[in-house]
Amino acid sequence: MFKQITYLAKFSLLLFLLNGCSNHNEAMKVLPNELSIADDCRNPNKQFEMDCYDLISYKNSFAQLRLGLYAQYKGNFQEALQRYNVAKEKGNFYANSLIADLYNNGFGVNKDEDKMIDLLEDVKNVDPVAAFKLSFYYLSKDKVKDALELLTYAAENGVKDAQNQLAILYSNGQYIEPDLEKSSYWNTQHEEGTENFINKIYGI
Repeated sequence: MFKQITYLAKFSLLLFLLNGCSNHNEAMKVLPNELSIADDCRNPNKQFEMDCYDLISYKNSFAQLRLGLYAQYKGNFQEALQRYNVAKEKGNFYANSLIADLYNNGFGVNKDEDKMIDLLEDVKNVDPVAAFKLSFYYLSKDKVKDALELLTYAAENGVKDAQNQLAILYSNGQYIEPDLEKSSYWNTQHEEGTENFINKIYGI
């Protein structure tokens, strides 16, 4: 009887994980187009840009994320959380990382490390920003191999902070054996003028 329950639990978990992957794959089919539309709003005049996002936010999840960030920077954490959740419900998994930040810092919500970790874990394989943020938790738990995998994934996808962190890790020998060749490589990647993935997604 116990074996049967264990099997059912594992099967249910597998279905949950597969469903999550399926949802992320479906989202990837529509998110690039949404991002392109949101980018048309970018403007040196910040208020004009926000007004543009506001006009399309009912159907554009990236507009919701960027309006949420603007609200967060102004200290309107409840509005930020609301907009992030709207984007998340529309299938934009890049919202997880922003919601995780609120729980990590206790902005507009009670601090909750478990909630933060769950949000990041859920999207670590599809969101390089979430992978980067989660890597620090893994390092704090001495899961160095897992942390390096996440940092490398983030760095390879243009997260500048991850590239810088890898350059440091490979040079100082704190967690791993020094590798000056890899350190130099990631330092070069960090200093190159290519667009930062964080800027690409969040428009900041």
